[in-house]
Amino acid sequence: MLLPVVLFACGNSTTENLTRGEILKKGAYLYTTNGCNVCHSLDGSIVYGPPLNNIYMKELTVIRDGRERTLKANRDYLMRAIEDPAYEKNLPYRNKEMPPASLPKKEAELLVEYLIALGSDESTN
Repeated sequence: MLLPVVLFACGNSTTENLTRGEILKKGAYLYTTNGCNVCHSLDGSIVYGPPLNNIYMKELTVIRDGRERTLKANRDYLMRAIEDPAYEKNLPYRNKEMPPASLPKKEAELLVEYLIALGSDESTN
């Protein structure tokens, strides 16, 4: 039982160990300090890139390999969009560039969980 505590202390824990409140607090910090807020809003307003409020499980049309595809913005999509934004582009924003994030995987995962938590019912956690 010591191992999870040691891993958490070293910063290697997963978001499974965090409460919704912790995800919101740490995610907001990452969102701001990594400059996500410069291009993406959380209130639905258009800045440069797509707004990220309520994006989780939203149906999107993307361009990948020159072809349009419709998909749900699930965890995998959100991770891919953070780690490799050039892989596929949200159709209305296809002519805009997002710099690749230079985040450790755990921080990218936390950002994904943050976006999910923003749209979730507060009573669930």
